[in-house]
Amino acid sequence: MKILVLAGETPLPPTSGARQRVLYLTRELARVAQVDVVALGPVPDADTEAFSLRGIPHMAGRYTTLATALRRPYMAVKLASPALGELAAQASADTIQAEFPYLVPAALRAAAPVVLNAQNVETEVLTSLAQSERHVRRLRWAWESRKTERFERWAARRVAAVSVPSEHDAAIFERWGAKRVVVVPNGVDTAAVEHRQPLPGATLVYVGHYGYRPNILAARELAEQILPRVIAEVPEASVRLVGREPGVDLRRLAAPSVEITGEVADPVAQLHAARAVVVPLRAGGGSRLKVLEALAAGTPVVSTPLGIAGLELERGAHVLVGETPADLAALAIRVIRDGDLAASLSDRGRRLVEERYDWTVAARPLVELHRELAGR
Repeated sequence: MKILVLAGETPLPPTSGARQRVLYLTRELARVAQVDVVALGPVPDADTEAFSLRGIPHMAGRYTTLATALRRPYMAVKLASPALGELAAQASADTIQAEFPYLVPAALRAAAPVVLNAQNVETEVLTSLAQSERHVRRLRWAWESRKTERFERWAARRVAAVSVPSEHDAAIFERWGAKRVVVVPNGVDTAAVEHRQPLPGATLVYVGHYGYRPNILAARELAEQILPRVIAEVPEASVRLVGREPGVDLRRLAAPSVEITGEVADPVAQLHAARAVVVPLRAGGGSRLKVLEALAAGTPVVSTPLGIAGLELERGAHVLVGETPADLAALAIRVIRDGDLAASLSDRGRRLVEERYDWTVAARPLVELHRELAGR
């Protein structure tokens, strides 16, 4: 069986949740098929991988894209690539997988069934951003959301099947008229993530790709609204913001009690060095790979309801969940002070991801979907 995967960027190195989902699902597909990944932009060597990786030169300037994205979604314009479409048209694959709806136009040029591997419902992400922002930004995201919904509906109806990370996302794509929807949860490579009991101390960490607006908003809430409340009770408390592309908006948060690391070679080591992961997400969609990785590492998680959306977690047993900055601060203080609670969250979280969210388990529905569409 031959599978062609079209990606908006290289999945290597896996420095964001989007890249991780593409990489680990591709690895599982490569166990049963010949998989060729074609990504826009430069790619590193992938000689140690079971799949091939090829880059297509691609340039899309921000201002040029904005000027031409009046009727189409910004990302659909940014990722439009005639070269990618031509490659798909010439491919001799049994199935095609498009990462994100914006690559569906290129994928549809192939003479093979197309699977849309959705990271989330893009329209929901943009709608939640519109609700989280103010003034001009609110209007911008609302406008982008309307354009994106039209595009996502179109893409959902054109492909043979849609892969989504949660039942919530599945219900939306089904409502939009998708021919078939398969739930393929996000996962974690538990064999590669060592479990450790949380260290004593009062370091709180947030890990994210800060080129993604919801992560910027979450990091700001953690540093500006949650941390001061924690410090009022635990003076030695601090926050570490870990991840690539921290812009000016984020770097200005740096202070004696707030460290901005930028991209790091080993994010798991940052989890092991923290007392807890705090996830104050209020915008976005899909389910959080950052939460699953923290649970696998054994680091307690304190989150908003949206931060654990799409994951089958028991509140109080696997994670602690709060609504407001004050709620999240109070829960973080509990984890800092209560060693038994921290140890219990660590052990139960690890057991859960081993049983339910290891990639070898999570990817099975996607593997079977490709086999069926390929007639195998």
